[in-house]
Amino acid sequence: MVSPELEVIRSEHEWTWYRLQDSRQLIEHEDFDERMQAWAAESVMCRHNHISTISYVEGNNAMNGTLIARLADSAADGWIFHYYVNGDKLITTGDTDWLEQVIGVTEWEEYVRKQQTPIEGFIFIINSFIRALFTRMDAIEQNLMKIEERMQGNNGSRLLKEIIDLRNQLTRWNMHTVALREIEYAIEETFPDTIEHSNTCRIMQIYLKRIRMLQQNYEHEIDSLLKVDDNIGNYRSNMIMKTLTVFTVLLTPMTALGAIWGMNFKNMPELDWSWGYAGALGLIGLTTLITYLWLKSTGLTDDILKINIKDEEESDN
Repeated sequence: MVSPELEVIRSEHEWTWYRLQDSRQLIEHEDFDERMQAWAAESVMCRHNHISTISYVEGNNAMNGTLIARLADSAADGWIFHYYVNGDKLITTGDTDWLEQVIGVTEWEEYVRKQQTPIEGFIFIINSFIRALFTRMDAIEQNLMKIEERMQGNNGSRLLKEIIDLRNQLTRWNMHTVALREIEYAIEETFPDTIEHSNTCRIMQIYLKRIRMLQQNYEHEIDSLLKVDDNIGNYRSNMIMKTLTVFTVLLTPMTALGAIWGMNFKNMPELDWSWGYAGALGLIGLTTLITYLWLKSTGLTDDILKINIKDEEESDN
């Protein structure tokens, strides 16, 4: 007797799709042989991407495994999809409602049912998963564009954190692509004749090329942002050191003369001069001015003054 949680969908092409929520429903089920029951028992505890193929038994090739989708930052928040496919059966476990949103539940099941073979039905499910990844890749693109716009006006530490977070998101999607490419190769290994003229398989291959192209371009953009951030950080650090150096040099005459007249010797004739205080201030001011003019003539102060003026103009705007 079929469990109410086990949905059996008969294809138009004499193959069957067993769609269920829990692999334990397959254990000791009358429609499945020992190999399928063993896979069901193993998949209950599987929480990582895994593929197993049987391509050496003529006329009885099969592929089974687990596909994990990390849809959020939390490692515990993930979608677990177990599958088993051979020449006349497709068995899937896991909630696929989020894959059906683009097409609709009824139409989605109808598309799977109309596929020529179980492996093509399975590939259609994988294609739905890849389409869902495209949606999330679009979100990464939008965030990337926002960061690029903000970097033109501000380059604080918070922006660097956002770039790194974006890189972490892209790395997570890259791991999904690796798992999908492994599925693609396993399908080619196990069912080479079936997929040779399969349009569904061709679409999957195009999808994978597209998503890999997007990931490579986004990786390049993020690397460029990180390099720009690093260069700007180095430039600002150099300007800070340069500014401090210029101020240190400007204050050197004042420091030196102040140290001289701060000594406590008895024989210091300047202490008895009536114009000594004014003369000392004038000498300090003159030597500071001479030092500044010398720094300006060498061009050491130009960049500092220009940057300060530009920053003020940008802040006013």
